[in-house]
Amino acid sequence: MNQIDKVIQGMQEANLPSSYWSDPVIEFPELDAVHTVIQHNGQSVWEHTMCVIDLLNIKNPITLLSGLFHDLGKGCIAPVDDSSFSRFPGHANESANIVRTRLSEWGATSYVVDRVFRLVSTHMFDISDAMREKTIRKFVADVGVDNLDNWFAVRVADSRSYSSQRKYRNHFIEPFRRAVTSYINQQPSLGQLELENPRDTGVIQIKGGEGN
Repeated sequence: MNQIDKVIQGMQEANLPSSYWSDPVIEFPELDAVHTVIQHNGQSVWEHTMCVIDLLNIKNPITLLSGLFHDLGKGCIAPVDDSSFSRFPGHANESANIVRTRLSEWGATSYVVDRVFRLVSTHMFDISDAMREKTIRKFVADVGVDNLDNWFAVRVADSRSYSSQRKYRNHFIEPFRRAVTSYINQQPSLGQLELENPRDTGVIQIKGGEGN
């Protein structure tokens, strides 16, 4: 069994996915490093990551790996102390770079690397003003049509991991989900919605405090 299979099987078979990481069978230095990286809310990135993977309502290999990797880039960025700004600007891109390197080393298929890369690099996509068809079209192309349910699963789990975020989910995530679903239902052919280069994601930092 290669490393990627050990990780996926370990998280899926554990009582909670986070339980696997209390005594993992592989080395994961990027995850170890964020034990001491502290977010605006006083929680370590490691604690936040464990919370997110446990809160996923879809626990398949793509969502579990995306939840695991989505904030590891925070360990590569000097934190910003001003609470009105993201504490780790650009961390989504750094996290996506870790995805590409580490999952390839673990023996993940190109499909898994691509799908996790897309979710991690777009997990901070600004949905607060994203109802225009052009914006939704680009979002769908960047994430992948077959990856949308996974994206929302990770985004909701990420939001739920922070206190007092129900209002954010109700006011932004769910309306955006409905708009994306409506757009998809109106398309005669879904095959044209994919980008040729999924790495050109045009990541936009989310407004406000979520995910800091």
